[in-house]
Amino acid sequence: MASKAKPAAIFLWIVAAAIVLVLAFFLWIQSDPVRALRIAFTPSEPFSAISDQPLDYSDDSNWVALPGLNTFANARPEGEVSIAVVPDVDVFFVHPTTYLSSDTWNAPLEAADANLRLEKRVLKMQASAYNLAGRIFAPRYRQATFGAFFDEEGDGLQALVYAYTDVLNAFDQFVAERSEGRPFILAGHSQGSLHLLALLQQKVAGTPLADRMVATYIIGWPVSLEADLGPMAGIRACADATDTQCVVSYQTFGRGGDTAGIQDYFQSTTSLAGVPRAGTKMLCTNPLTWTIDGTAAAAANEGAQTRVPDDQALTEPVKGFSGATCDANGFLVLDTEPGEAWQEFKMSGENYHVYDYHMFYGNIRRNAASRVAAWKAAHP
Repeated sequence: MASKAKPAAIFLWIVAAAIVLVLAFFLWIQSDPVRALRIAFTPSEPFSAISDQPLDYSDDSNWVALPGLNTFANARPEGEVSIAVVPDVDVFFVHPTTYLSSDTWNAPLEAADANLRLEKRVLKMQASAYNLAGRIFAPRYRQATFGAFFDEEGDGLQALVYAYTDVLNAFDQFVAERSEGRPFILAGHSQGSLHLLALLQQKVAGTPLADRMVATYIIGWPVSLEADLGPMAGIRACADATDTQCVVSYQTFGRGGDTAGIQDYFQSTTSLAGVPRAGTKMLCTNPLTWTIDGTAAAAANEGAQTRVPDDQALTEPVKGFSGATCDANGFLVLDTEPGEAWQEFKMSGENYHVYDYHMFYGNIRRNAASRVAAWKAAHP
């Protein structure tokens, strides 16, 4: 059965989650549009757990993607040759925030709008990028609502801790009863990446699991090379496209993007290990080169995926969509201005957070498979 989280570890995470909420403060004071989001999406009632019962992850219904399930996690780009693949690697994917309601601090599992976004958009545009590399395992979890990231009273903190407890229990059950000792990839986005950063610290670093980890894709969340990864035994930033037992991270902005809010958060907080991030380097892995602080022209882009209607399959990749460069502050900056199709969910400050996967889908897809091949070669 899945092991329970140790009280000391949960306390450590609570402290870290409190630090994370500083980001919300800086975002809130930075611009009127973000202030409006806070008003619109933050629940008016104090935090209250939607249930005091842990989710049973031995029950398949508490997973949104599993091997054998017919979901969009199995999607393939149009034109890709379909071949029979029996991967011997697993992918533990933690989805981003899809619950936007201000009704509750955490999403009920039956929340229809959140589930639609998860099942027909996130699985298709994000999780499916890894299905050449391994079997996809994606837990449902009672995610913190979008408004939790704008709260200043502590309720959002509690919502994040509550959500992380689900992710932690899902990972414990995955390791104990589903992965059967196989190598694995950890992958996520946004809120999911935040939870993965905690999992790395609490469950993987310095344990035998670190040897089984092919790589971790912490996309859409800031990571400090020294403060976050430095204290993690056996884990480092990926140096190139075939490095393993390592971490990838980037955040996408357009030219002239306003990254001040994230920079302020980064410089004023500490990592899970209590190490100050001030003066440390933010990890920027260029997904076109898979090197730290890399730069590449559009020709290196193996295929972006434009958003499609919810029930429609993936389209043919847009090759050469855009080049990108890691700037001096650790942010991935596009070298072209995306067209109208990429503006619907663009955030203020030229922040293309929602499209972190879309814009580099083909590169992520190929890279995950390449890292698996490299890991297997090193572990015959």
